[in-house]
Amino acid sequence: MKAFLMKLKRTFFSLGFLEYCAIGFLNTFNSALFSSIGSLILQENLAAVFGYLCSITIAFVLNCLLIFKKKPTIRRYLRFALSYVPNFIIYFIVTFITLNTLGLPQFWGTVLAAVTGGPITFIIIKLYTFKQRLE
Repeated sequence: MKAFLMKLKRTFFSLGFLEYCAIGFLNTFNSALFSSIGSLILQENLAAVFGYLCSITIAFVLNCLLIFKKKPTIRRYLRFALSYVPNFIIYFIVTFITLNTLGLPQFWGTVLAAVTGGPITFIIIKLYTFKQRLE
């Protein structure tokens, strides 16, 4: 158990995780931006999905090229997208609550969801999409 906790510590206190967080910050901005643009012609919940899909596509390319140094491929993109399913569930629930229950703007739902789902998604991407072990 101690060895596992040390691996988690090294994973989250690493340059790769910091880079992932920087891309995540950009991803959050992109999601909010594309959601806002989408809300001009779509219902807000559908606009959130549109923004999310646009942002993970950009995040995939950046993760491939900058963090994991892997060539973007269709197979890797599909694995990346599948890795984001737990994050999407978190994102959708948090966004739904912030929009429909709390009455907050779309932007804040996106921010809260990113902070909640980011670390979980990083581990899934590292292990599943890019086939790397925890450090």
